[in-house]
Amino acid sequence: MSVSSNAGQTEPSPEVQALLQEMKRLAQQVSKAQGYNCALVMITGTDEDYGDVIPELILEDAMRVDRYGWPAGFTVSLLNPAD
Repeated sequence: MSVSSNAGQTEPSPEVQALLQEMKRLAQQVSKAQGYNCALVMITGTDEDYGDVIPELILEDAMRVDRYGWPAGFTVSLLNPAD
């Protein structure tokens, strides 16, 4: 099953498609190594206002993290934090 919301966007380039396939393979390995299922996602801001926004804020906006913080019961790991 593949869940994707990219309505109105162009298809990724062949290079990006190949990288996404590799990321999917790695995601399956991570889940297997952990011994339990997890959801590994890639979130891209499609609004031009997100062009220079750091990954942490893109993630918080997409997950609708409010002033009370992250939802309880989940571990959230950002794999590409800003330098």
